[in-house]
Amino acid sequence: LSALCGVALGGALSLRRGLDQEYAPAVTVGVVTAVVDGDTVRVKGPEERDLGRIRLLGVNAPEFAHDDISAQCWSKQAHTRLAELTPIGSSVRLVLDPTQADRDAYGRLLRYVLIDDVDVQHLLLAEGQARAFWPKRLGLHAGSYLETARQAEHDQRGLWAACPNRKDTP
Repeated sequence: LSALCGVALGGALSLRRGLDQEYAPAVTVGVVTAVVDGDTVRVKGPEERDLGRIRLLGVNAPEFAHDDISAQCWSKQAHTRLAELTPIGSSVRLVLDPTQADRDAYGRLLRYVLIDDVDVQHLLLAEGQARAFWPKRLGLHAGSYLETARQAEHDQRGLWAACPNRKDTP
């Protein structure tokens, strides 16, 4: 497991450096105020401005029960892991992908989320907490995210091992 984390963190750190160099002007720093589910957080930005819900770009985690729909396999675990990675009060960097829409159909900001120099999405994919997902077209990091997700599936990590009925996961 520690080797997996080292590999995932190494990849995430190299991705972070690339994000910093290419998109420094499109970065907003904020503080996590809530973890909504396995792929959404609430963030307060500069000057205590509520940025609202932030949808982690490039991933899709299993959904909690809502609107007469049952919870999907691994939804609690994905939420718990995101809460561990982005605890309330922690500082995050939100990075815009210029190839993607600013917001999704639910009004959430779509951003890459970095905390303590780690690409949170990359780590979630490496651990099998979520699947790679792009709302309309592939984003700038689709190649690395898709490869990371394929490796997690191959290695049967997280939801890939626990959810044999893939119909109830994203």
